[in-house]
Amino acid sequence: MKKSYPTWTVFSTSCLLSLPLFVFTNMAEAAFLGENSRVSIDMSSRVSSNLDTQNHAFMHVLGIDIHKVFSSDTGDIGTLILQPYVVKLNNVNNPPFIFDDGNATKLTWRIANFNYTALNQGKFNIRLGHFEVPFGLEYQIDTNGTLRQLTAIERGIKADWGLSINGIMPRFEYEVALTQGSGAEINNNDDSHLFSGRIGTLSTKNIVTGLSWLSGDILAANGVIEQKKVALDLSYYYYQWRFMAESSVGKKAGNNVANGFAEVLWRTPKENLSIYTQLRYQRAEIDHNVSSESSSASHWVAGVEWVNDHGFDVSAQYKHKLKEMKNQSIEPILSVQLRYRM
Repeated sequence: MKKSYPTWTVFSTSCLLSLPLFVFTNMAEAAFLGENSRVSIDMSSRVSSNLDTQNHAFMHVLGIDIHKVFSSDTGDIGTLILQPYVVKLNNVNNPPFIFDDGNATKLTWRIANFNYTALNQGKFNIRLGHFEVPFGLEYQIDTNGTLRQLTAIERGIKADWGLSINGIMPRFEYEVALTQGSGAEINNNDDSHLFSGRIGTLSTKNIVTGLSWLSGDILAANGVIEQKKVALDLSYYYYQWRFMAESSVGKKAGNNVANGFAEVLWRTPKENLSIYTQLRYQRAEIDHNVSSESSSASHWVAGVEWVNDHGFDVSAQYKHKLKEMKNQSIEPILSVQLRYRM
């Protein structure tokens, strides 16, 4: 049996071990990255408790975030983003399939790509590397490293390795991507692939709408799963309030599926405190080879996040079921996370 260490002990140790890395990154920024660059150390510790079984799972993360804009005398050439993270799991019952077990440690990449923007004043760009799949609400908002997640869990893939074209036009934004369908894994030995895209109104407006699609074979724990989906999303900003919704339909492993998501978020004028609640719904065929019988599930999520001016981020979230699908349980999970970015 592997020894379990308290969350805050591991987090404190991570802080001490990261000091040499912090010095190194500041030297790298000054000597190599130069102007128009940003380097941050990002570390967090999270505990998630199943309130029914009293099982406590931990996740500790230590990484570096590099952001560099390359420019010439005539304008910007492109943007490089590198985010390598070391993730340590402890006592996790159902870990992501990229981990060997619930106590594993792994180097992962959240984002690692270069977006070439010098072709047509930002209207036609080429992105190469590991980036978020252009689909739905999750594509518009950076939720990496936070407890608050949107709709990527419904398709089982958030970011992927590949190539995209993207840009901002006078009336709309777009990104169309061809990627491996392997998620965090850069190796593609299972013939996975994914074609995805989103076309939406300008994200700077108070009302934002989008049409998304994806089609391909996505790598999962049990092998490659065929998925096809289309989605509509809507975001509305009103002072400190944000209202978001997404609806999608399609097929997963041959079964018809439909998903719904809605969120209401309130944020203080200084944007240092956020409170949100979410509602999720899913309906899917049980087995299309046997019959057209379907089952549905739903649950709600409530969360809070506080960020101070010195890089600390404290958040908590609770998930509770409304209705369970056949052969699929929804456990009551309370999660708390402490995060620090230098």
